[in-house]
Amino acid sequence: MVKFNFKLERVLNYKQTVEDYKKNKFGLVQQKLNKEEAILNDFNEYKKMILNEKSSADEIKAGYLAMYNTYINNLNLKIKQQEKKVDETKIELERAKNEMINAVKEKKMFEKLKEREYENFTYDLMKEEEKLNDTIVSYRTTTQQ
Repeated sequence: MVKFNFKLERVLNYKQTVEDYKKNKFGLVQQKLNKEEAILNDFNEYKKMILNEKSSADEIKAGYLAMYNTYINNLNLKIKQQEKKVDETKIELERAKNEMINAVKEKKMFEKLKEREYENFTYDLMKEEEKLNDTIVSYRTTTQQ
């Protein structure tokens, strides 16, 4: 019996490998974004805690107040830097998402091509079988006469 052979099977396998790689990359960037957002959230929570501590103090000396303000300004700078990291990671995530989507589309395109070729292959086999059956039937009818 004739076996189905897809000529572009190696390309399809390569596209599957690329898709898996892109999905993995997307997952890693997603984890990186979650980590960066958690760090940003921790900074913001810490800043709130410091500000609450400052507001709850009754008497604060001018030196301590200056230190607090310097510390808060430094914390604000760190928060801005972390927000920038989060934004950059979001852009990287969007890029990885688009690459993954393109890889999935390319692989699906080759899968559809394989599916169509397989349907054509089975149709041709069916036609060959019908031809063979017709030949057998016509041979029987001519030999019986």
